[in-house]
Parts: sequence; C-alpha cells; structure tokens
Amino acid sequence: MNAKLLSKKLFMMFILLGISVLVYAQKAPMKYGKVDKADLEMKAYPADTSAAAVILCNYGYFSSQNLQFVHQVRIKILKEEGKSWGNYYAPAAEKTDVKGQTVNLENGAPVVSKLNKESIFIEKMNKGRYRARVAMPNVKVGSVIDLEIVYTGLPNYWRFQESIPVRWSELVLEPNQYIKFRKNQSGYVPLAISTADRWAAGNVPAFKPEPYVNNAQNYLSRFDIEISLINIPERGIYREYATTWESVADILRADNDFGVHFKTPSFFLNSLEKQIKSEATTPEQRLAKAYEAIRKIKWNKTESLWASSGSLGTILDKKVGNSADINLLLTLLLRKLDIDANPLVLSTRANGVLPVYSVSLDKLNYVIAHAVIGDKSYLLDATDETLTMDLLPKRVINGPGLLVRKDGQAMVDVTVPAKDKTITMFDLKLSPEGVLTGNWSRSGFQYSASDLRKKYRIFNSRDEYLKSVENSHFGLSVEDYQIDNLDSINNPVVEKYTIEMKNQVTKSNNQLIVNPVQFCKWKENPFKSETREYPIDFTTNLEETQILKLEVPAGYQVEKLPENVRMALPDNAATFLMQCTAMENAVQVIFRLNINKPVFLQTEYLDLKAFFDQLVKKQSEMIIIKKV
Repeated sequence: MNAKLLSKKLFMMFILLGISVLVYAQKAPMKYGKVDKADLEMKAYPADTSAAAVILCNYGYFSSQNLQFVHQVRIKILKEEGKSWGNYYAPAAEKTDVKGQTVNLENGAPVVSKLNKESIFIEKMNKGRYRARVAMPNVKVGSVIDLEIVYTGLPNYWRFQESIPVRWSELVLEPNQYIKFRKNQSGYVPLAISTADRWAAGNVPAFKPEPYVNNAQNYLSRFDIEISLINIPERGIYREYATTWESVADILRADNDFGVHFKTPSFFLNSLEKQIKSEATTPEQRLAKAYEAIRKIKWNKTESLWASSGSLGTILDKKVGNSADINLLLTLLLRKLDIDANPLVLSTRANGVLPVYSVSLDKLNYVIAHAVIGDKSYLLDATDETLTMDLLPKRVINGPGLLVRKDGQAMVDVTVPAKDKTITMFDLKLSPEGVLTGNWSRSGFQYSASDLRKKYRIFNSRDEYLKSVENSHFGLSVEDYQIDNLDSINNPVVEKYTIEMKNQVTKSNNQLIVNPVQFCKWKENPFKSETREYPIDFTTNLEETQILKLEVPAGYQVEKLPENVRMALPDNAATFLMQCTAMENAVQVIFRLNINKPVFLQTEYLDLKAFFDQLVKKQSEMIIIKKV
C-alpha cells in the first residue's frame, strides 16, 4: 500500500483508539475572522511599495492531540494584478474543511463576503496527494482574503516565501511520540524562529524570478514534509516509510500501480516481442525497435509516477496513456527482449529537485526507462514524438533519479550528452537603397530540432507559420519557403527561406550601415542583477552558429568591420567568437556561441554576466560600407 494512503489510515486509527499524545500549546499569530482595520485601510505595503499583494500572515498548526492540521492565511490585495491571489491553492487531504471570507472596507465599515461551497474544490493531484483550490468572492483592490483549511494529517510542504512579500509565516508541528516525519529545507531566507517544533520568518521579500532558473520552487524558502515512521507499541503497529532509498525502492516494487506490473505475466507484449526479435539481430537494434514501437502510444500530457490502468495491455491496445504507462511498458518490453532494463524514478523540473542527501518518496513524480547493453547505459523516455532515442525531454533533466532494480537500487544522474544546436546561414545581396535580398537557412539539431518541430506544428498551416516568422522580424518578407525532415526525427530540421529585408540597413550620407548578426537572440544581457542567489541553469549545452555572406553593391566598398574577437570563460565553460573577413565585393562574418555546461554556480555569476555584456556589445557592432 502507498505510504500516503497507509499513513492516512493510521492517523484515523490514532483518533479511533484514543491513544494518548503529548499536549502542546502555542499562541497563534492570527485568528480566522478577526481582520484588523489597519490592514483593511492599507494602500501599500511599506516594506515593498511595488507589491501587488502581500501575505499578512500564513500560519500552520499540527495538533498532536487530534492529529489535525489547521492552515490559516490572510492576504491583502493592493493592485489589480494582485487579484489573482483570490484563486488560492494549498495542500489538503481527501476530506478537508475549508471556510473563507473576503473583507472589503466600504464607507469606512468592513463588508464580508462569505466563500461559497461551490467555489471550494478538493483536487486529487496524485496517489494520496490532494490540494484545496478556492475562488474567493468579491475580490478587488483593497480586499483582505481570510482563509482556514483544516484536515487530518500533515501538509506535504510549507512555504515561508512566495512571489509576493510575506509579513509573517509560521509553522508549528507539535511533537508526537508515535509519529516521526522528515522535513527537507530549501531556500535562502533565514528563519526568525527555528526550534524543534516551531519555525517562523518575518518580513520575507517577494521571490524575484531571474532568467535561467530551473524552477522557482527549488529556491523559495520552504519545507518539504514527509512521514518517515509510525510506531505504536501499545497496538503492535510499526510502519517505516521512506527512511532510506532502499525502503523507497521496496515500496515501489510492491505497489500495484508500479512494481506489480513487473511481477505479472505480460502476454500482451508477446506479438511485439516476436516481431522485434525477427527484425533485429543485435541488442542495440532491439532497443531501437522497442523504443519506436512504444513511442507510437500517444502521451496524454499527464506526468505520473503511477500507471493509470490495472493492465498495461489496455494502454497498448488504446494507444494512449500517461508518462508512467508509456515508460513502464517500454521497460517491460525491453526485458522481454532480453535487455537489462529497469525503471528509473525521478522528480521533474516543474516538481523540484530530488533531495539527494535526504530521502523522499513524495517528491518522486515521474519514471523513465534505464537500459544497459554491454558497458553502455541508456536513459529512455518514449513520451515525446519529436525526440530521438538518445534524448530525454528537457522537463525530466533535473539532477539525480533512483534506479529501481529487481533486487536493489542506485542513484543515477539524469543527464544527456546533447546540445541545443542551431546553424543559421545568410547569403544576402545589399542594394544601394539598403534592401537585403537572398537566402536564409536555419538547421536545428538535437533539442533545437525538437523545438522547431513543435513550433511549426502549433500553426494550422504553412502560411500561418510564415506570417508568424515575418511578424517576429521587422521588415522581413518571405518570398519562398521549404522545410526538410520535419517528420524524420533522426535528421536535423532544415528551413530554407528566400527573403527580402527592409529597414535593417541604415543609410547615412554615402554610407550603408549593417548589423552583421541578423536576427540575433542576445539583443540584451539576460543577467541584469548585480548578485545572484541561485544557480544559472541552461538545461542543456548550447551551440549557436551564424554565418553571413554579404554582397556589397557596385560602387561601394567596405570601410569598417567589427574587430575579430574570441572570448572564453575559465575551462572554456562558455566561448564566443566573431570573425569578419572582407573580400573583393563581399563580406563574410562568422559568429559562434558555445555554452559548454548546463549549470553555472552562483559563484560564477559575475563572470557569466560580464561574458554576456561583451557578447551583446559585440553583436551590436556594425559593418560600414561606403560609396566610392
């Protein structure tokens, strides 16, 4: 039985059996329904006058006497964009009591609008995990939202920091002699109070998103909470949960929606097994055939650690399923093909980084296939039809995962030796009027190829796509277009344009001034802050190459070119070069940027910021062509 479900039943057993617990008292920093008039009158939050809203108080209290968790939160709306906080989400249980009110100051008096039951939703997020979602009534600028959420059990997380300021956040988890839990702390905001059972933070600044952050949830100051042990000697009850990674693997192997699929016969794969073995003679060929066969199952866009059906054969027949359905089927098929394959469980980027130095079952939300042939390992995810077998979706590249073998487990880094690689070429002719005409080609490799395929397929037609391209580049007209290898995922996607560009050249007296890096991505430095508190995450390595051949109009000659340059960060972690060459009646410019590691530490931020300062400056330098 899943740990969350079992712990819920044992919580109820505590109550029904009347087992004695420690009694604890702590004065609450707020009381539901008692809104201060000063908060109603507040026009701006003094500590951050730009804030669209502020959490006045966020209070959580777990009672060891009745095993209930009481979550009270009060939010002040200060600007129009802050009204979105009227839709509030919080951890919950299957049976949760919610009450709420919106208080507005009208003619100097508070007016209360009660939360209706129809606006309260208890949503099942995954096996044993729920959240409460509420839509508060009559939310306007100046409102104070008041909420109380009560359920049996512990929340799976508690946040001290949000995307808006927090005046006070406090969590109290009363000690209980029968229940032990683990909390993984993350974030950079120091706590004002930190004891064995009470934690609080005051005047917490809003989390400010920065470019190239893995997931803001990884850096918000928060606790992830998980039960590790329930021990009731008086009743002979002893249950360990995720105390070690070995115990996590044991739970997964025994679960009906995970490991049991590997213990029951998989006759539904027999014909596929027979077909692949007849067509493939080597393990590598069988691996590729299996991947292609399972990739034909359509992913329903649901990420999950757990299979959605009691029989994966049903998924195979219907040709649609969640991510666990697809990747567990792939693992099963590889085993039938005599390939050493096991499920590898992980936490996606959207779900946050898996805590390596602690243990967590609740943090796992996804599974891929891990295969070994000889001395080579393969990480496989068959959910994305635009990716080749050697690539994983970017959403799952997020640090380590747990390999669940038949009789053991191991931590595995979920990485891929691939790039986001693009090669762009321009062969253009410049007219005396400053119009550029000619050919533009763009080739996408690996992740860039996948991105191009997805982008193209968003549009209903070729013409609609080309209109979007023209709108993205001022003065561009596309006269002809061709795309190659759109459906051949083992080849790069190649786009070929015949174009005319106006308004890209400046005419000044007898000069034509041209930017040599057309449609450049880095028009400004994405790193603007003076300091950085969290890592810079590009997800994958990056390689961008642009080659421009520019024919100079008759009667003109090159007066000035940007100076050639090559820059590199220590250990060539990032490099760029610009090489300009003047020929008899033309100019050639080669620009190349490489980001050679996906993650940079905070200590490397200033070097990276300076690197991009120089890159952007270099891309703004012009070619000057003079009439003779």
